[in-house]
Amino acid sequence: MKTVLAFLTILHIILLSSCNPSSRPNEVAKSEKQETESVKKVKKKIEKKVRKPHSGNIKQFFTDYAEEHPSNMVRLKTRMGDIDIKLYDETPIHRGNFLYNINEELYHQTIFYRVVPDFMIQGGNSDNDKTLEKREEEEAYYIPNECQPHLIHKRGAVAMAMSYDDNPKKKSAQYSYYIVIGTPLGEGGLDAVEEEYGISIPPANRKIYSSIGGTPHLDGVHTVFGEVVNGMDVVVAISNEKRDSGNWPINDVVIECEIIE
Repeated sequence: MKTVLAFLTILHIILLSSCNPSSRPNEVAKSEKQETESVKKVKKKIEKKVRKPHSGNIKQFFTDYAEEHPSNMVRLKTRMGDIDIKLYDETPIHRGNFLYNINEELYHQTIFYRVVPDFMIQGGNSDNDKTLEKREEEEAYYIPNECQPHLIHKRGAVAMAMSYDDNPKKKSAQYSYYIVIGTPLGEGGLDAVEEEYGISIPPANRKIYSSIGGTPHLDGVHTVFGEVVNGMDVVVAISNEKRDSGNWPINDVVIECEIIE
């Protein structure tokens, strides 16, 4: 009888220990936490995949993107040195597009593919396989023009390229941009530009163009969305690279873009 009672007592203790509630809540909580974190990761992946610009919502998409990504300083790293650019808050669509291209690695291993001394250097193209594959996943689009009278093509200005064919609204390209060099223009030179291009250069702008230079005939056509704040000497050096008949540098000037927080 004592043996039976002892066995029943041991069995009872074993059953109680297996049902011990002290450890199970932690295990359940841990499991639920892991499941919640897993769901969050999946949701983030879905959101990232869905959030792509489309031709029907470019303005709203990049306006929202600019608000969500307030950074306005970027660095272009090249073998000849770094170029630091400040992006303007007054052109949120272009700023958002530029930041998006950097964040999504669409500007990975791009090059300055057109350089003209005393005029400008143009970049944004790429023949890197990884970059081209990523760009194939993006819908092609144009960026609404954001030209503003006070954002002009002064020396160091950064503007977006565009097509002159069948583009009455002067929409900007998706990737290609250029950095203005230019040379100072006297009053006679500015008068000649006004006459040749049928434009009027305001007094304040004439003062800037006569002191530091630029390309005033492009004002009101291409959207200026930033300016070089450091590394203008690098821009000039790139413009003086030996180039072919199409103004393409003989030795590629590869660019890596990064956002400066």
